[in-house]
Amino acid sequence: MKKLKRIILICLVSIITFPATYGQAGLLVLILGDKVATENFYLSIDGALNISTLPGLDEYQTLVGVNYGLGVHIKLGEKWFLKPEFKPLSRKGATKVNPITSVSGDFTVDETKIKMNYIDFPVLVQYNVTPKLFISAGPQISFVTDAYQYIYGTQPDGLETTVKVTAKSFFNKTNFSFPVEAGYCFTLSNKKSTSKLNVNVFARYEYGFMEIFKDPAVGSANISLFQVGLSLPFIKSAKEQDKTEK
Repeated sequence: MKKLKRIILICLVSIITFPATYGQAGLLVLILGDKVATENFYLSIDGALNISTLPGLDEYQTLVGVNYGLGVHIKLGEKWFLKPEFKPLSRKGATKVNPITSVSGDFTVDETKIKMNYIDFPVLVQYNVTPKLFISAGPQISFVTDAYQYIYGTQPDGLETTVKVTAKSFFNKTNFSFPVEAGYCFTLSNKKSTSKLNVNVFARYEYGFMEIFKDPAVGSANISLFQVGLSLPFIKSAKEQDKTEK
């Protein structure tokens, strides 16, 4: 249980030290999560790894980024939930791609990487196959907030250099996809304590239906992303809710 508390503490510190917008949203869930939690409506803090590529480019390899956000869980029926989510930090892109901007002819390019950050707004419908196992799917709209091209290479004098180029202007502002996921719910507890921690582990895949580049002369690609993450729901059973109300 001590290790678990350390992990939770690290997560809380990470949330607080995020940029202001992310931190404030995370703190809001931490403050209100237990107060508004019921079996029919509750909030969650979600974090994941994004493993993305850009199919369509001549060359590319996967980029590993982070995904952070908040979820709202609304019970629609015995086994059905509606899950609107807000993901203000969703890193996507690819490594070992061809440069999308020109570089000096004297500069020897060794590797180029594209990193894009999106704000994701998925609205998923979840079906509980069993009390522990669930599947979800639904539409998602995403907005690019920044994009950079990193060029790693060598200058004529032999000095290894990294050139960071702002590249947001090359990309379309929005993207549309249809994520699908599968997940498993479990509870962490300690025999010496009555406290419990609900954790959802999920794997999600999304493919962007829209072209990401504005100009075909620059490139043509879609986003393909596999995501593995954890969701910490603030949920109370009917018994727990009755105790709180009393």
